[in-house]
Amino acid sequence: MALALVCILISGVLALGHSLTQPVIAEAAAERAEKARKEIIPGADEFVLITADNLPKTVSGVYKTTNNTGFIIMVSSIGYGGEIRLICGIDNTGKIIRNMVLAHNETRGLGTPVFEDPHAGQYWGKDANGIEAIQAISGATISSTAYKEGIRDAFKAYEIVKGMR
Repeated sequence: MALALVCILISGVLALGHSLTQPVIAEAAAERAEKARKEIIPGADEFVLITADNLPKTVSGVYKTTNNTGFIIMVSSIGYGGEIRLICGIDNTGKIIRNMVLAHNETRGLGTPVFEDPHAGQYWGKDANGIEAIQAISGATISSTAYKEGIRDAFKAYEIVKGMR
């Protein structure tokens, strides 16, 4: 009986702690996301979340800039270690401004070079056709392919939303 009361009390304290910290955590996540968007398209004034039908299932968000410098596409793919979350900025001519990984579980030292320069930087300035020439990193083929699949899905989303101004 005493053990049950201790468990109930501890559960209540944990629930209270969660309810108090959740808004702070959400606000910090929103600030990190805004910072990442500004890093991808530094010339943007602000970002507006837009909705569209038929986006690839891997796309979790599409933002357009208020000064029409481009679009931010949040996308995920599955690599060797699980989900890879990417952010990709595409300008109004259909070329990548910048892209980067937000989160991943790939093997450090083996899969992670895919997300770093010079490999990740090869995508900058490329259009949907130009990315096809980018080669996978030897020993990290699954991660490289997953990264490129994420970028492909970003371009699919771009094609759907590019007319939305």
